[in-house]
Amino acid sequence: MMKFAKIILIFVLIFSFYGCAMDTEEVIKRPSRPPVKHIYLEGEEIYAYFEVNNIQEYQKLAPNIFDMPERPLCRVAVRDFYKMESAPPYVKSLIEILVKYKKSISEKEMLVWYCLEMPVTTEDALWGRFLYGDPKVLRKVTFERYPNKYVGTSYGRDGKTPTLKLALEIRKGELTTNEKSFLDFVSPIPALTIKDDKVFWWAGIKYKIYELENIAPRSFKFKSGECSIEYPKDPKNYLHRLGVGKFIVGYWSKFSGRSEGMLIRE
Repeated sequence: MMKFAKIILIFVLIFSFYGCAMDTEEVIKRPSRPPVKHIYLEGEEIYAYFEVNNIQEYQKLAPNIFDMPERPLCRVAVRDFYKMESAPPYVKSLIEILVKYKKSISEKEMLVWYCLEMPVTTEDALWGRFLYGDPKVLRKVTFERYPNKYVGTSYGRDGKTPTLKLALEIRKGELTTNEKSFLDFVSPIPALTIKDDKVFWWAGIKYKIYELENIAPRSFKFKSGECSIEYPKDPKNYLHRLGVGKFIVGYWSKFSGRSEGMLIRE
């Protein structure tokens, strides 16, 4: 049981460090105090996967070191780390796209997640930008809970205008065979971040996320649902630029236990 609880927490933290895109108009000051080790105890999240319609913009948003995948995909999430042992609790949102990356000439291309933006609600969480190249900015991000519904909203610089609103309605019944197959495909895909020409790797997870609740019910909860997403028709908004299309699959999960963020390799 302890082994699987640790696996779950590693899975949770894997997605905490994705990213490398930078908003060139954003001026971010280094946090006023030294980095604090983030030790996570409990949190909730909603994840959703979408098709993408504007392939031309997709190509523009992926740096030249990446190639296009056979199936362009967008992943959107809002995560609430509301219980921490060290560092203040915080909420974050993220928008990622799937790309291909080749580590060296002699190696084959591999699929990786590339993060376009990652708003966070605390100054301490900003350190990921300066240490690993995460596209973190300080913003208002909220995570709301209703009966059978979860809503995550990320706001612009004014703290009033939503830049994305992700809502997940919990549904009865299990995932379909196609939905399970899709999650089995995307979950093991790693992510990478780039800082000062150095590549940092964050591994995917090889375990089936929809089965973890049965393995470690005290440490992990999982519910699938139908997602809707809202965003402004702003030419600077990543979701608008991508032309986010058909919803594929989404879920809510809750994790508990003690674990630290872990860099897999660099």
